[in-house]
Amino acid sequence: MSLFIIGLEKSETNLRLLEEAKNRFASVFFAPIDGIRIGLGEKFTISYRTSDLMKFNSIYPRIPYRFYSYAYQLLSLLPPETFTPIKPITFLLASERFFLLSVLRKREINTLNINLARSVKAAQAILEESEFPIVVRVPGKETGIVANTLAEAKSVIGALGSLKQPVLIEELVKDLVSCYVADPDVLASVKKKTREKDVVFSPGDLKNHKIDIETKHLAIEAAKAIDTQIARIDISLNGDPKVVNVNLNPGLIEPSKATGVNLPKETINHVYENYRKHHEKPMLMKFFEDAKSVVKDVLKDKSMMW
Repeated sequence: MSLFIIGLEKSETNLRLLEEAKNRFASVFFAPIDGIRIGLGEKFTISYRTSDLMKFNSIYPRIPYRFYSYAYQLLSLLPPETFTPIKPITFLLASERFFLLSVLRKREINTLNINLARSVKAAQAILEESEFPIVVRVPGKETGIVANTLAEAKSVIGALGSLKQPVLIEELVKDLVSCYVADPDVLASVKKKTREKDVVFSPGDLKNHKIDIETKHLAIEAAKAIDTQIARIDISLNGDPKVVNVNLNPGLIEPSKATGVNLPKETINHVYENYRKHHEKPMLMKFFEDAKSVVKDVLKDKSMMW
């Protein structure tokens, strides 16, 4: 049983995952995503140096946000029997935050209230119906601007409008919890303490936080809705819990320190167990197909019946 981890670099999180994986898998390898080659010749090829990634039993993609589109292209070429805890389509869905939240909402997952506008006129119409304070940000950018009044918001929209940029207008999150999901569990959860008004993407200190059953259920269902077994699900606790963002490549060292949970170890344990289930399922299906075939043969040959 082999595991190939694909990442940008050997960060502290990736190094810890590699060490933990050596305790569960027979062989473990790491490849920087920049070094991987994809070929569309007589057959598909995915390789790193002399390694053929198409031959590995399982691949764990630890791929940064800016490579999500490329991750979809790469992983979608793998053979169907290859196990990946994060599916190719997941990266495509998560490549743009508004699209991600709209897909989750369509799949009956409670999400943050958010609007997308591509013109100043459209944005100002949204502002007229908004409750303040709000956050205005450009899609793909983490930095947001908090506007406490309609006048402030119109000023921000006017400035961004001159740049010919689409804008996101979203409710301000004041209470955020991050849930580290590894199917079928939430391994740990933390709250972020920050001096910034826009807490969603700002740096801060992590504190262990015990979530209730409703929030745990939301985190697990959100991950399932976009076909991933591994993710950090960020949830607003302003009123009813709502999904704010999904991170497919979270750091695991700081939340491990904050919670006392060895997240690299627990993540790999869940990857391994889900890998086993993935490979046992086809065998079980084959068993039932063989059993059905035997029954058909018996029914055809009545001489075999008592």
